[in-house]
Amino acid sequence: MHLPDDAPPPRLCIVEKREGETEYGYNLHAEKERGQFVGLVDPSSPAERGGLKQGDRIFAVNGHSIVGENHKKVVERIKQNPQRCEMLVISEDGAKWYSEHGIPVTLQLSNIIRVVDSERRPTGANDSPPPNGSWYAPNSKNVRSVKSYGQNRPEFLRDTHSTV
Repeated sequence: MHLPDDAPPPRLCIVEKREGETEYGYNLHAEKERGQFVGLVDPSSPAERGGLKQGDRIFAVNGHSIVGENHKKVVERIKQNPQRCEMLVISEDGAKWYSEHGIPVTLQLSNIIRVVDSERRPTGANDSPPPNGSWYAPNSKNVRSVKSYGQNRPEFLRDTHSTV
């Protein structure tokens, strides 16, 4: 799918704990209307270093779409690996843009920006962006097709939050 030039890029945030860190350093919230989103982000935390921002809407965790999943399931996905988590996120305004254009936010979008802890990059890494297209291709059997976010929301999704 070709995206318009004004399509805001989602971010694939790679959140990694360093030695001695026990939490990712952000609050995960869920609301019926917004789905799963990032609450407060602790300064200098793995979450901040990995690019998460307060208010970011979350669309995938560790290669799995979380659209329509309940809060407990999303927390389980985040905690699958106690040291590292990959999250596909976009700002509230960005999520609104995709919803208004009828385009689902998925890991298959060609304009995703990969965000990693810049202090952990190997020596000699440059600042060039990742190539467009399939630079991140999760195993397709692990990714569900995502319908428009505004539709088919489960009614059991309560306003809730967790510290992760």
